[in-house]
Amino acid sequence: MDNVELEQMLEKLADEITSVRNRIKELKSERVEIIAELKDLRRERRGYIDKLRSLREEYRSLTGKRRELVEKVRSLRQERREKLNEFKTVLNLMREKRRLMSELGKEARIPINAIRREIERLEWIQQTRILTIEEENEIIREIARLEQLLEKALKAREQKKQFIELRAELMRLRLEVSDLQNRINEVSSEISRIDERREVLRNEINELSGIVNELSERINSLQERLNGINSEIGELVNKLNELRDKYNETVREIEKRRLRAIIEEKKKAVMEKLKKGKHKLTLEELKILYSDTDELIEELRGE
Repeated sequence: MDNVELEQMLEKLADEITSVRNRIKELKSERVEIIAELKDLRRERRGYIDKLRSLREEYRSLTGKRRELVEKVRSLRQERREKLNEFKTVLNLMREKRRLMSELGKEARIPINAIRREIERLEWIQQTRILTIEEENEIIREIARLEQLLEKALKAREQKKQFIELRAELMRLRLEVSDLQNRINEVSSEISRIDERREVLRNEINELSGIVNELSERINSLQERLNGINSEIGELVNKLNELRDKYNETVREIEKRRLRAIIEEKKKAVMEKLKKGKHKLTLEELKILYSDTDELIEELRGE
């Protein structure tokens, strides 16, 4: 390869070195942009993840509270069923008492005190008057009839008393059932509010999860690009080093050839002088004439 070809190669190597340097510069610039974008995206994703964590925590808390409220409703409904059963039992007893009161009331319409006074009057007559056997028997039969009537009147009064007590119990149970129903409605309303909030949270969580996934995909894509850039920069740096080595080697070869030509010219001049024999050779001229060319080149490079 002659000097012209070496010069052309050197120029080509210089162009390649410039091209590789520019490409490395472009890649490093792109890398800076990607690193900055990755930093922003990761910060943005962390913000969404923190918000997502907060929403999920609220969702779990509401789910736990809902579970407690559902259990509370179940307990209240069970208690209401029990009260309704008691209510039905008391209602049936009241109907039975009303029936007995109606039956007894037909036979015992005279006031109890009036019956007692009549019994006492008849007993007083029986004890204080002289009666015939027929009168005596008549009074005894009447007293017996009145005592039976009194017994029925007392039973009717007792049934009425029990009926009033049952009616009070029925009112108490009705109020308790109503109160239980109100509490069930309140808790059910709270469950509905929780369900509405959970639905809102579920939608927000799904939306944020989608955003986080998109950001993660973008981050992964940029990270892959960054890894590719780092790999390409590494390869280009190696290539640049190789080109520089080759460039320097070519420069040294051109310099070597230039120095070799200078030495050859000097040798020719010394040889001409020697042939003419007019002047004695100097030590420097003797060195040029008899030394190895490569050694002289190295000395010249060292100067």
